[in-house]
Amino acid sequence: MSQTSAVPARYYIDAVGRAVQLLRAFLSPPHRFGVTELSQMTGLTKNQVFRLLRTLTAEGLLNWDPETKTYTLSYALTELGAVASRGSSLVQAAAPVLDRLAQETGETVNLIARADEFSAICIDKRDSARLLQITAKIGARFQLHAGAVPKLLLAFSAPESIERYLAHRQPLQRFTPHTITDPGALRAELAAIRERGYSVSDEDLDLGACAIAAPIFDHHGVVVAGVSIAMPASRFGEAERARYREAVVTAAAEISRRLGHRPDTLNGAASVTQPMIISRVQDR
Repeated sequence: MSQTSAVPARYYIDAVGRAVQLLRAFLSPPHRFGVTELSQMTGLTKNQVFRLLRTLTAEGLLNWDPETKTYTLSYALTELGAVASRGSSLVQAAAPVLDRLAQETGETVNLIARADEFSAICIDKRDSARLLQITAKIGARFQLHAGAVPKLLLAFSAPESIERYLAHRQPLQRFTPHTITDPGALRAELAAIRERGYSVSDEDLDLGACAIAAPIFDHHGVVVAGVSIAMPASRFGEAERARYREAVVTAAAEISRRLGHRPDTLNGAASVTQPMIISRVQDR
């Protein structure tokens, strides 16, 4: 949902909207841009971009590199993101459950939410204490066709949202030989995820990395995030899959209850028709 459609026009400040649009442009790799690039990415004039960049730099939100003549996000945004994350009702509701799940399994536990229509973002995590571990940075973004939680979030989206994603991301990026890049095969995988109620990543995002995830519902019965247990492929045998599947489904159900969800309130397939940006933390 755009900001202009979310609030009456008389309350909308164009300059602030353009500044936010400019900051969001830095979420795209390589996260370092000059005036011309940002103008092309945002559709703003070079003069508008230059003035906004100078203002944001003066306020400490951007860094300027005089050698490369490029700008990057500053650590001040990381601080803002950390505060936003701590204040999130989802993060607060999930925290004790994540603690317990990490302790019970000894593996890395991730809380991942929908960042926008085309990506997911890690908003909290608990790292494994083992020497060999799988981990993600808070603020790391993921495409939605690979990885346990990203696929889960896409699976529980409205059909039209899935089709928009496929059209926008075509051709689907192949991260490993196990990544599903055929749209028809991905649709079948998403249907299977909805049917069984959990998602598995078997080295489709990173070689040697596996995960299993379950959906988190809000009080409206909408899937707003997913919780996953991530581990090396060497610790993801049949016995571990069964044990972790039960553990992650139970954990997700508890977080959902803490958000006010009651299973009998869910009418039909859940959806994420209007993805919530739970946390605006700096991308990796």
